[in-house]
Amino acid sequence: MVESEQRPAAHILIVDDYADSREMYAEMLSFAGYLVVTAKDGEEALERAEKEHFDLIVLDLALPKVDGITVIRSLRSRPATKEVPIITLSASVGENAHQAVRAAGGDLSLDKPCLPDDLEAKIRSFLQRRRPAGE
Repeated sequence: MVESEQRPAAHILIVDDYADSREMYAEMLSFAGYLVVTAKDGEEALERAEKEHFDLIVLDLALPKVDGITVIRSLRSRPATKEVPIITLSASVGENAHQAVRAAGGDLSLDKPCLPDDLEAKIRSFLQRRRPAGE
């Protein structure tokens, strides 16, 4: 591929209060070529989303300060983030959790534990769907 044809790396926000999960997903996605930023709680996630453009957000639901469902609703209410894909990861398994994510505006709800390769495949799929035709 000619250098001028290369696309910039997708910018991804990983939000998880559990440092090991946050670091594992961030490291794996960085290794896969993504530009990754992390946040440890819902408040920090909203602050980062206000200051930076993200191509996709990976969000835990059980977060301190501002929970994941509230984060999704807030992001969907903002013009700059209303179209950014949001994939949730949560140990709150069950159809009720998945329905709550969909009702709030989340794009995909995955249960923890989620293998890093599985998450990366889902991210790649979302980003490919968003790429304009011809790229």
